[in-house]
Amino acid sequence: MSDPVKSLEAKNKGNKAFSDKNFEEAVKHFTEAIQYDETNHILYSNRSACYAALDKYKEALVDAQKTVQLKPDWSKGYLREGNALFGLLKYKETAEACEKGLKLEPNNEQLKSLLEDAKMYENRPAGGTGNPMASLFSAENILKLRMNPKTAGLLNQPDFMRMIQEIQVNPDKLNQYIQDPRIMQAFGVILGIPEATGESEERSTTSPPPRQPEPVKKPQEQPKKPEPVPMTESQKERDLGNKYYKEKQFELAIQHYDKAVELDSSDILAMNNKAAVFVELNKLDEAIQICKQALEKAMETKADYKIKSKVYTRIGNIYLKQENVIEAYKAYNNAVLEDKNPETSANMQKIEKLKRQYDEKMYQDPQKSLEAKEQGIKLFKEGQYPEAIKAFEEAIKRNPLDHTIYSNRSASYQKLGEYPYAVKDAEKCIELCPSFIKGYIRKGSALFSMREYQKALVAYDQGLHFEPNNAELLELSRKAVQTLNQQQANLTDEERLEQAAKDPEVQEILSDPVMNQILKDMQSNPAAIQNHLKNPSVARKFQKLVDAGIVKVGR
Repeated sequence: MSDPVKSLEAKNKGNKAFSDKNFEEAVKHFTEAIQYDETNHILYSNRSACYAALDKYKEALVDAQKTVQLKPDWSKGYLREGNALFGLLKYKETAEACEKGLKLEPNNEQLKSLLEDAKMYENRPAGGTGNPMASLFSAENILKLRMNPKTAGLLNQPDFMRMIQEIQVNPDKLNQYIQDPRIMQAFGVILGIPEATGESEERSTTSPPPRQPEPVKKPQEQPKKPEPVPMTESQKERDLGNKYYKEKQFELAIQHYDKAVELDSSDILAMNNKAAVFVELNKLDEAIQICKQALEKAMETKADYKIKSKVYTRIGNIYLKQENVIEAYKAYNNAVLEDKNPETSANMQKIEKLKRQYDEKMYQDPQKSLEAKEQGIKLFKEGQYPEAIKAFEEAIKRNPLDHTIYSNRSASYQKLGEYPYAVKDAEKCIELCPSFIKGYIRKGSALFSMREYQKALVAYDQGLHFEPNNAELLELSRKAVQTLNQQQANLTDEERLEQAAKDPEVQEILSDPVMNQILKDMQSNPAAIQNHLKNPSVARKFQKLVDAGIVKVGR
């Protein structure tokens, strides 16, 4: 279930844990954040860094590849991928990932440094020198230095890297450079030597006592299988009741269940089964009463916990049939406490979801929502954006159908630079009220800040469909077009086509057989263009292809 606020809170906890080098804890927080926001590339990137710090490079690679999938134009995703591949000793693939990242950000020092390391190790002769000291600066250990904040900067120092390379080629060089404090610091990180120690562990000098021979075990006799216990008269009556229940002869079933209890007043299962008959007869209150009597008898006779669990489950099922969520929750919870098994656990999971929905519905209060919304607006004006978001969150819980609150929270997220969350709230606002112009303004502005200019333009155009003369939308649309034109002017035709091919909307248009036929008609008969463009849908798609540089028109 998407929840941007909870995701942001978990993300912040993860960042703090990472800063404190509590990488396992950081992984847990980022995993929680992802559960609330599965499309946020930054969360996967952060978790990838944690896995790499824990030497879990396979997991780091999976998260890095997910980051690249979600945000292919973000250089840090390729850095994460490169680090993970380097840790897996895949130097060629590391170099390829770095080169992709450097196409997006040519001056990224981390990518350039990692690329140099990858090429160095890729070109090293297999087997190395055979000297164990040379292995101290293996690829795995270089990655340890890169992931440690205390030594990461050393790898950007040319003279330090030269020393490492010389030691790798000729381990005897270690004697020459051993006095350099940077080499000693690197040793400490590679070997896991804690700082400011110096105390040696005392080792026991006493030898362990001699091991005593184990006594020879005598072969055990196989226990005899117990003789089957004959059925009691009560059990026979209960079985007859079950038979008639399956045949839907409910009156006969009740008679035999009553007879079973008459013969054995502690036959809880007979009472429970009798309740099932009353459920079939839609006499739900009577069924609950029978179950409660069965529970009283179970407590009195200290019946098996599994039997009590079955009775509680029956009560829960009946209350759920009556749509009494609270009582059903209590009954299912008691069933789990008596006997936690797949059935009771599944029931509990189902009722917890229903209870959450029930609680959310009962929590709603339009008046209190308005009060929280006004508080959020006040905090927003004061520049207290995180506090404003919390107030708007409360307002949404109190009235989840008020589209204006999502618009307000979207604006707050944008102020904090949390643009993906801003887009999500704007989209929810539009979903609830498609004619609300501010929703399109919020969405377009957030996308523009993410440099998704084409998508921003689409959002503005959707808003102009409702208010063609809206001055703010027209100005924002003009700005988006201007930025797109500037961006397109700096691209070659090949780069422009490659970029356009990544646009899902362009892909959809080009895969449309009707649109393909129209484009062919336009090529063979340019005069036909005017007739086709009379169709608003065709005109919009055609303009999209023109904007993307797929179709060229004469000026």
